[in-house]
Amino acid sequence: MSPFTIGLVGLVGLLFLLALRVPIAFALGIAGVVGIIALDGFPVGLYSLATYPFAFFKNWVLVAIPLFIIMGYLASAAGVTANAFQTAYKWLGQLPGGLAMASIAACAAFAATSGSSVATAGMVGAVAIPEMRKYGYDTKLASGAAAAGGLLGILIPPSIPLVIYGFLANESVAKLLLAGFIPGIMTALIFVVGIAIWVKIDPALAPKSPDRYGWKDRIRSLPNIWGVFVLFLVVILGIYTGIFTSTEAAAMGAAVGLIMAFCKNFKKLGVLSQTFADAGRATGMIFGICVGASLFNQFLILSGLPGVTSSFVTDLNVPPIMIVIAILAIYIPLGMFLDTISMLIITIPIFAPIITAIGFSPILFGILVVKMEEVSLLTPPVGLNVYVIKGVAQDVPLSDIFKGTMPFLFMEFIAIAVLLLFPIITLWLPNTMISY
Repeated sequence: MSPFTIGLVGLVGLLFLLALRVPIAFALGIAGVVGIIALDGFPVGLYSLATYPFAFFKNWVLVAIPLFIIMGYLASAAGVTANAFQTAYKWLGQLPGGLAMASIAACAAFAATSGSSVATAGMVGAVAIPEMRKYGYDTKLASGAAAAGGLLGILIPPSIPLVIYGFLANESVAKLLLAGFIPGIMTALIFVVGIAIWVKIDPALAPKSPDRYGWKDRIRSLPNIWGVFVLFLVVILGIYTGIFTSTEAAAMGAAVGLIMAFCKNFKKLGVLSQTFADAGRATGMIFGICVGASLFNQFLILSGLPGVTSSFVTDLNVPPIMIVIAILAIYIPLGMFLDTISMLIITIPIFAPIITAIGFSPILFGILVVKMEEVSLLTPPVGLNVYVIKGVAQDVPLSDIFKGTMPFLFMEFIAIAVLLLFPIITLWLPNTMISY
């Protein structure tokens, strides 16, 4: 059996293990080690098990992952989530569908302090959904807006998937983080406009709020979200000006988040200890997947599957944009069964050489992949954001939440089409980045 065939069998074997509900970290590790043994023998497989995970984790850029996770949890402990929603409500609440728009704005603000979509959806949803239901909002709009707003957590920097993509594709993490900023804000605006159109078509979805706030109240509410601006300036401006690397920016953001959380809860040390425990569990889950991924990726390299696939695709007489669209389409069925981190780890070692070979921007491709991962977070049967919202609004039927996300999926595809048609939206900011 040729190495390429063994590589294909390994991929099928991985999918089979996932179908058996084997945890993704163990499925990746088992498929990787067994594949390496099949290619090079038992001693090499044992050596790989002992060395490749260490070789994977010694990379300095991966330190940014736990630091960004800690930063997000600390920001939440400092009250950033509730303050962001209340401020957004004072600015947008009087508009038709204003509370749903405010939840999108709050998600965008919290996304600037957290690299997790699930965390963004859960923390903002817990605050926003009860408020929307109190004012008579339809549960589909309320839950759909919170679930969709959470998607911004993995696009607006800091973004854990972009850090992992940069590591796997050997691209600048700093440029990727900057590249996600304008598309993230654009996506938020598309969601807000989409909500306005949706409510215009069916006004019963969102009764007008009886609360009225003047410009004085709105201006006075801005200091309540000072934490978002501080973290944004430390992380994004630090990276853009070249003062910090992405890892250094993550460390500074975590340090500032710790100071903010301590000032808010200095009398409740139990809150801070729980925050670190939650961040540790999230980090352990991601890094567990990365251990299995290090073995599986080495197996793919030894099999030659990425190189053969890249050569085959580049020999096709097809415009590069069509190849990119075909690759992005693959993420739709994958997203129905895999989480975002697993999708990246399985696909990027195969797709990155293809993208480079056809001359497509790997930075733009990274943003588009994250956009497709956003789609996966709303699509059944996995749809992690949907289940997170179900957890914070347990009396809302799951079918209503999925129905509420459907208009936002349509908006997501509009955003992806805009980014494909106008690459400058994604590439302008990283191309102007200052580096030393």
